[in-house]
Amino acid sequence: MSTTTITKTFVGYFRNCWLPTVILLFFGTSSAWSDNWHQAAGPNHNFVVQGSAPSFFSVSTNKNILWRTALPNTGQGTVILSGKHAFVLSHAPVKQDTQTGSLCVGQAFDAITGELRWQRDIPGVREIDLSSLFSDNTAASPATDGKHICFVNVGGSIQTFDFDGKQVWSYAWTPFGRHHSRQHEPLIFDDHLVVVQTPHQDLPLNLLDKGKARSLDANPRYWTHLQSFNVKTGKRQWVAEAGTSIHSTSLFGHLANGQAAILTGRGGGHNPLEKPYGLSLVNADNGKSIWNKAILKYPTFQNTCWNEQMACHFSGTEHLVLDIGTGDIRQRQSLTKQVAVCVHTPAGYTRKVNQDLNDYIRGYKKPITYQTNLLIGDYHYFMAHHAKMIGRVHIETGGVEYLQVPAQVVRLPDQEDVLRWDTTLPNDLRNAEGFLVTQDKRNAGSGWGHVSAPPPIVVGKNIYFPTMVGVVYVLRWDAKILDQRALLSISDLGLAGETWSLSGLSYANGRLYARTLKELICITTTP
Repeated sequence: MSTTTITKTFVGYFRNCWLPTVILLFFGTSSAWSDNWHQAAGPNHNFVVQGSAPSFFSVSTNKNILWRTALPNTGQGTVILSGKHAFVLSHAPVKQDTQTGSLCVGQAFDAITGELRWQRDIPGVREIDLSSLFSDNTAASPATDGKHICFVNVGGSIQTFDFDGKQVWSYAWTPFGRHHSRQHEPLIFDDHLVVVQTPHQDLPLNLLDKGKARSLDANPRYWTHLQSFNVKTGKRQWVAEAGTSIHSTSLFGHLANGQAAILTGRGGGHNPLEKPYGLSLVNADNGKSIWNKAILKYPTFQNTCWNEQMACHFSGTEHLVLDIGTGDIRQRQSLTKQVAVCVHTPAGYTRKVNQDLNDYIRGYKKPITYQTNLLIGDYHYFMAHHAKMIGRVHIETGGVEYLQVPAQVVRLPDQEDVLRWDTTLPNDLRNAEGFLVTQDKRNAGSGWGHVSAPPPIVVGKNIYFPTMVGVVYVLRWDAKILDQRALLSISDLGLAGETWSLSGLSYANGRLYARTLKELICITTTP
């Protein structure tokens, strides 16, 4: 079908659903209203909060946008919020088209007005491709305990400041050359700041070279591990027994007995060093392993979603549920057989059950999802990156549903939306100053497929799925049927072809926050 097919009834449906959702829902330990988003996974460590946020917004047409502030350069981490403070990590400003860089800048903004409060250099030793669809030195989001803000340049340093910008402590290391990508986010709880990196500070700089590193990568000395630092002093408190691949998004939580723990993983592409591939549940107080589960060819390109009863993950074309207490497999479910599929045709949407997903997409050489999975209520949501579909698994019944979504919306003031179903407009990948800040042509792609994608978040009954081209799919996550009626809007973070982002959204005090290659954005329905 044409990539620019417009289904008027479909677009009209969205326009009738652009009213904000104002529903509160109890999520176990979630607070009624979030007044902070202190790490990438939010105040409850699971990307989920109660609250009310717009179910439609558009930077392209200035709908439900409170303010926008230009950023000094490209960057990828989530906006971190605490009270009236918003913290962002970007690459240092450039004065010409630039392909690579190592220096980053940490910035503190007024979360209410968007005014810049202060800016500090966050140095690194690794030069890396800017705006990569896999990662760059800004890929780790800042993290805060409400008094200190920690900026992590994954190219080699942690810099911690108080909220007035006074430096409190710093830590530096040499990244091992094979660890050129990442999805792991800093975790913060109590006095712990948990990051993943090599635990040695004495590695020579020549190990930044991939060729040199590859000749040594069988040595466990070069593994990356979860490490806990005291957020107030910078003193290292523990190094986890289990290794962690840099592709894994580890998540913190509590077991039924109250024990604080972190679920982490090993595996993925480019033959990660850490073995055996699979999952480990780590005691968050001391880094000791509670259990280790070897999983053949485990794809770590996913969030390690878990709660007091279970952990859920994807492996090949299967969805698995593990007992969180033991790591034993409790349930297996095919992601391709006997599934429900709601697809778009020139005549509109049609939904079919008991389908074989292979009839709609081809090939499973890559993982089915990339960091876009989230556990909420009875559902495990994800973006099916092969098919431009949003999927979910009903944990209790094992039912699997898919909803096709357009790859991009081209939206201009006072014009009809154009939905591009197959391809997206090439991205300009230029920063706010107009400079080209990348070298990899793949970075101008759709954000579906092989990409370190941004994670979704849940606010109230809305789930928000952002993509690299600045599209945000907003769905009612508890919809009884996953079809077009569950899709509340296709929102946007800027003009098609001029907007690029690998940042997850964040939420506090009734406002959503987003960052793109060009700017920091505050989204709300109220002034």
